[in-house]
Amino acid sequence: MAETIKYSLSFQVVGGTTIPITGEIYPEAYEKIKIDVPNATEDLSVNLQPDGTNMGEFLLIKSSTYGSELTYKVNDTTATEIILDGPHAFIGKGAVGILDSSPETLIFSNNIGKDVTVEILLGRDATA
Repeated sequence: MAETIKYSLSFQVVGGTTIPITGEIYPEAYEKIKIDVPNATEDLSVNLQPDGTNMGEFLLIKSSTYGSELTYKVNDTTATEIILDGPHAFIGKGAVGILDSSPETLIFSNNIGKDVTVEILLGRDATA
């Protein structure tokens, strides 16, 4: 039986419109990861999932602190750095696929001036 991940977001322009987003996805498995990324860390690898094309269908990356000096790369230390300047939520295989068709590893670097804690939630298929 698949797991259920519910999500609810609301975006509001002050004095203007509000756009609520809610939904559910039903991954076969999920991973919750919580790691500390010390200040002055370069290329700390975090394993997300086993090898498998297009398995991820939900990915949330949240940090205790955000900034331009906190970055991650996907699968390879030579990949393009992505700045973690706010929470990153990828909902659906298409959105997760923007990062890589098979995100297996996130590689964090922290030069923000203090240690941070990163939480990752991944919903994925468990069968090929």
